[in-house]
Amino acid sequence: MAFGQGEEMSVRTFERRRGSRDAAALPVAVLDRRGRLLLRARTSTISESGLYCVTLARRALRLRGEVVVEVYLPDDRSARQRPSQTRAVRYRARLMRAEELGQTVGLALEFIEKLG
Repeated sequence: MAFGQGEEMSVRTFERRRGSRDAAALPVAVLDRRGRLLLRARTSTISESGLYCVTLARRALRLRGEVVVEVYLPDDRSARQRPSQTRAVRYRARLMRAEELGQTVGLALEFIEKLG
């Protein structure tokens, strides 16, 4: 029997993530440890343990290097009055993967700890 004739095909992948991911397009700033801006990006997915973001910046970041990530979330307290208000949530994070996506760069960042 030739492949694909009457056979079912399934692909199993090993899922390394600790939590489920949610699609979210949130603005992000990636800073060095001194607080200097390295790049701006937008998330495509986010979870409790990290995020994946896309940027136009072609900045050299060290794989497994630590950065500070600011994720800008809508401020629910002021959403009724001023929907454009946001609040920044800061994390110390590690760059796990960087990949070229055409004219953009995708970055996988793992959260190490939430900062005050």
